[in-house]
Order: sequence, then C-alpha cells, then structure tokens
Amino acid sequence: MPRPPPLWQPGGVPAADAVLLPLAVGLTLLGVIVVILAGRRGNKGRVLQGIALALAPVALYFSGLLRLLWDGVVAVGRWASAVVLSPPVWFGLGLLALCLVLWVVGGFVARRAPKRPRGKQARQTGAGPAGQQPAVTSRGTKPAGRSQPAAQDDDMAEIEALLKSRGIE
Repeated sequence: MPRPPPLWQPGGVPAADAVLLPLAVGLTLLGVIVVILAGRRGNKGRVLQGIALALAPVALYFSGLLRLLWDGVVAVGRWASAVVLSPPVWFGLGLLALCLVLWVVGGFVARRAPKRPRGKQARQTGAGPAGQQPAVTSRGTKPAGRSQPAAQDDDMAEIEALLKSRGIE
C-alpha cells in the first residue's frame, strides 16, 4: 500500500496540495460572499464579473497554474534566503542595478541629443562639398543670412494661424 505524500517537505516548506487547495477554496468562498453582499446593489453585470473573479483561484488550482505560481514563490524564497551572505550574488545584483541605471540615463541622453540628417537627407539639406553641415543656432533654426524653403514657411504660417485661432500665441 503506497504511503500518502508528507504534508511538509524536508526543507520546511509545506507540500503544495496541503496549502493550495484550501487556499483556493477559501479565496473562492470569500469572493462569493463579497459578490453576494455587493450584488444587493442590483448591477447584474458587476455580479457576473465578481463571480468570474471569485472562481479564478479554483480554476487556477485545477489547471495547474496555481502550482506553477507556488513553485515560483518557493524558488524565489529559497534564492532570497541564500542571498543574505553571498558576496557574488550581491555583486551580481549591484551589476544589474548599474545596468538599469545606465539604460534609463541612456534613454534620457538619447532624447536630448539633436537629430542629424543622414545620407541623401544630409546632401539635400545643404551639406557642403566637404560634408559640413550648415551652421544651426541653439534653437534649431538657421542663421538670419540663410533663407528657408517657401513650403516650410507656408506650413509654419498655417500652424501659426491655427494656434492663434485657438488663443495660443
């Protein structure tokens, strides 16, 4: 006659079925009670949504997804208990934090960097024979000695008229 699995595993962690089924059933019953109490307001659509959420823990248990979540939580707990006194793990976490900071700062720097035309665009916008770009002021406009194309002036006039009509100057 086979022995039933122990309720507690050797590492001090309870077996998943000893915890997950009662937890899922308890959460479902609690959800149903809340739905019944909230259902007195008369919104039938919200009652159906509440019943769907209340049944979710049991559905997750029977589909095996709750066990998967449980195993993930146990694995993270074991990893976290090993982190406390492990210098290589702390070094790795510090390196991950540095990667994250560099990524975020790089995004800010990339947004602030001026856009440069490439290839054909650079030649069409007036790059000289030596590949030099025309001078541009800090506002991104060309100096007064150079004229801009007429099509851009028409577009700007149209935009200015639209802004004035909205009371924005």
